[in-house]
Amino acid sequence: MIKKLIFEYAPLIKETVDTEALLWAVYECEKYTRQYRTPRFEPAYAPGGLYFRSSSMVRQEYARWGSSAACSYSNFQIMFIVARELGYDAPPLALDKDSVALPYVVRYINVRILATPGVETVENIADAYNSGTYRDANVPERYINKFVRKYKQHLARLERERDAQV
Repeated sequence: MIKKLIFEYAPLIKETVDTEALLWAVYECEKYTRQYRTPRFEPAYAPGGLYFRSSSMVRQEYARWGSSAACSYSNFQIMFIVARELGYDAPPLALDKDSVALPYVVRYINVRILATPGVETVENIADAYNSGTYRDANVPERYINKFVRKYKQHLARLERERDAQV
């Protein structure tokens, strides 16, 4: 199922890197594990949090949906608020299906990450995906290293598969 979804949505990402390997890297870094099988609550989007205090939209969605509005969903861990800003108009929990979340993940990568001047490498994309922006004070080095490693692993696998099809 996930392989089909990634194959289907990868071509919709603006090409700066191998888009299929990119989505696999996001999936590998963000997916649910045995330890974490539920949406991730992000305190910054809840009362008292930075984004809650600074965004009327976050406060409005929290009032409507409660703590569900302060979570990230699916194996791609897209924030409900981010998906909402990108046009998502359904309950937060519906985003927990990869098939529902992935169009918004692709839109997020295209509109918020790749449209940022200077974002050209896998490292830049990983930084922005994890921390929200590229080149801010929060540079998640461990995440970036894992992301690049997963990207390279999937790129090598995809290249072998593509070569075998020729």
